[in-house]
Amino acid sequence: MQQPNQYGVYRAETIEELARIGRAFAAIEFCQCEDGLYRYSLQLQYSYGGFGGPICASTEGFATQAAAKEAGVAELLRRFPEGWASDPQSVHDELRYMRAKIESDFRQPTLF
Repeated sequence: MQQPNQYGVYRAETIEELARIGRAFAAIEFCQCEDGLYRYSLQLQYSYGGFGGPICASTEGFATQAAAKEAGVAELLRRFPEGWASDPQSVHDELRYMRAKIESDFRQPTLF
């Protein structure tokens, strides 16, 4: 377990890459915080953009790393960019590939 720095930010203990194509990637960083709960941050980088952030003490905590991962993947898929119409086709292909990889690895089939 870690203590946050003076700004309430934790260092990642584990980084799990969810998808990669060339230099583009999507990942989740995890840390077990001083309260015993797991928190995560998301990282997404692709040819024309991306986003990321720190693991913060003020965010929701989860009892297990698996629960934190499930929440992180759901958030990543909600925030996943589609690319701009003016972006080259290669950017759209890159994003489509990474999203499909994440969905195929982590989405459970729905029951009828």
